[in-house]
Amino acid sequence: MPYGHLVGTARRGSITRRAWTVGTTFARHMARRSDPLPRRVRTAFTDLGPTYVKVGQVIASSPGLFPPDWTEEFASLRDKVPPFPGDQARRMVEEDLGRPLRSAFATFDEVPIAAASIAQVHGATLLDGSEVVVKVQRPGLEHQVRDDLRALLLLCEVLERIPQTSVGSPRALAEDFARTLHEEMDFRLEADNMERMRGILGRSGISDCRVPVVHHDLVGRRVLTMERIRGLRFTDVEGMRAKGIDTERLLRLGAQTVVEGVLVHGFFHGDLHAGNISVLPDGTFVLFDFGIVGRLTESARGRLAMYLMAVTTNDYPTMVRALRSFGSVPPDVDVEEMAATVRRLYEPFITNGVVTAQLGELMDTMIRSMVQYRVRIPRELVLLSKQMLYLEGAAHALAPHADLLQEQNVIYATLMEKYPALAMEIMVAIARGQEMDAAIASGAAPA
Repeated sequence: MPYGHLVGTARRGSITRRAWTVGTTFARHMARRSDPLPRRVRTAFTDLGPTYVKVGQVIASSPGLFPPDWTEEFASLRDKVPPFPGDQARRMVEEDLGRPLRSAFATFDEVPIAAASIAQVHGATLLDGSEVVVKVQRPGLEHQVRDDLRALLLLCEVLERIPQTSVGSPRALAEDFARTLHEEMDFRLEADNMERMRGILGRSGISDCRVPVVHHDLVGRRVLTMERIRGLRFTDVEGMRAKGIDTERLLRLGAQTVVEGVLVHGFFHGDLHAGNISVLPDGTFVLFDFGIVGRLTESARGRLAMYLMAVTTNDYPTMVRALRSFGSVPPDVDVEEMAATVRRLYEPFITNGVVTAQLGELMDTMIRSMVQYRVRIPRELVLLSKQMLYLEGAAHALAPHADLLQEQNVIYATLMEKYPALAMEIMVAIARGQEMDAAIASGAAPA
């Protein structure tokens, strides 16, 4: 029997065994009917290991995309993942760097500072006495993740056939999740992402946001060494205010960093949550964990800018044209008709031309209109919305009276002045959308 056939048979057998394990684990947890459903799913995810814990973390950091009882329940998966033994971490560091631990570090703490689904972080000092943290990947992760992702893709094929779930493009999101998870498991890529963000902050003149310095000679596929930065947790509002830190300014800075990264640089942090943000005593905003980032091509950046500007100015036809430019709107959908539907759904949230809704409410409204017109949400918009929804949730504690949508309007106006070419790009994109309308109406464009 050919070797390739044997390998394929073995892999199918492995996926089948994993599918059986997943099924029986879920059945066991679902049987505990005295517990709320989110808790049963969360405990099942915990038992199933890193891939499912990572999915749970996505749920936890996506308020507005998931109900509050789900995000609150899954929040524990961000901080309460059991660590693996310190001696295993030591061995992995030595294997990955190809050198004895003592040749690189003066000290290496056996007990990790934090443990997550993909890796855990150990405190250490370099030979020159500099304090660092060492991120070490969980042992044996690749094989389990591989089979889990294949099973997840099969599940998403089923979800694609259900109208209410197909709007979120489950297969595309699963493929993106698989791609980003594989990238997240190569810490050399994360080191590159950190350097890219450091460069963007420098070129943009954003001096009060930082990314830790990477020690590139101590980076491998499964090991990442960076400077240790001690700060306040993003959720420690009382601690920040006690030090005189302007928490409303912090919120604005977070939104500016995300929006400018998207619209100008096509690159942004893709996994904002409290565990990935720290605040220094002088109010500097520090970003950690660049395993998941958003990357946009120049054309996608222009389309997304067009959509965001349309949302904030209540320009419904342009909003639909922007979605169509992503290939998200079926060609037989009438732009004006869909725009009228979106207007009808949005108008209850608008007073004197100003949006008074929360971002989560607008997301729910958008999804309802998309289901009706068989529209699929572009993955770029899903990832960006997830970050802005997190910031909106943080706003309740950091700046209860701040309006994140209005803050975005100020940021857009500032960016148009700072980057005149960006305004021109948006105007060109809008003109192209209008030209496409005319072409479709005349029968010149493909249906």
